[in-house]
Amino acid sequence: MIERLVHHERWLVLAGVVGVAALAWLDLWRRARGMMDMAMPEMEPWSLAEFGAILAMWLVMMIAMMLPSAAPMLLLFASTQRGRAASGHSFALVAFAAGYLLVWGGFSVAAAALQAILQQRMLLSSHLATTSVWLGAAVLALAGVYQLTPAKNACLLRCQSPLGFLLSRWRDGVRGALVMGMRHGAFCLGCCWALMVLLFVGGVMNLAWVAALAVFVLAEKALARGAWLSRVSGVALLAWAVWLVAHGARPS
Repeated sequence: MIERLVHHERWLVLAGVVGVAALAWLDLWRRARGMMDMAMPEMEPWSLAEFGAILAMWLVMMIAMMLPSAAPMLLLFASTQRGRAASGHSFALVAFAAGYLLVWGGFSVAAAALQAILQQRMLLSSHLATTSVWLGAAVLALAGVYQLTPAKNACLLRCQSPLGFLLSRWRDGVRGALVMGMRHGAFCLGCCWALMVLLFVGGVMNLAWVAALAVFVLAEKALARGAWLSRVSGVALLAWAVWLVAHGARPS
């Protein structure tokens, strides 16, 4: 009976992750279509409402891209909560997810601010991809180098080992779950921030590029083991940066 409950709960958690991510992707698609018909602010400073709209877009995008890659951690956390017979384990799971997304909310603020700067300097296309060869190459090189660093590897290993994270950083209660979610989010941010900046290379509103990055993040964190995929991608990104400079071509 207990095994059936645990199995049922896992499916509920997975369905929740898939459902929220699917809604985020649907909203992102709607926003992308609407943005094509909307005049984007460029030279003039953004109003608070314009910044809020772009920030909301980034928040939705981070939910769509990053929440699926956190599914293994959320599933294990839910099972651990039930195994400890903790009261209010459903609220704790929500708190953990909220803490994780709160960290990516902070990244969204920085990304929206960066977008504002680039647009005001006329460095982004209508798909929000950089129009500068040198800027595109610099972003590719930055991401490529970071993929090869010990910091990337350290954060990636913690993302790849949900059990190790829970054993070493467990906190009881809803507040403890929120803190744990934020800490896991911090490791995830340390692992993936440079990959997210690549959105400005392929286009923030290029949903095929957004989906490709999301799939790569999921593969890197949940499917691959060790740092081999990061190293291969790092070399590939550096090669792409060199190719851009050599050919003088726009990155998108």
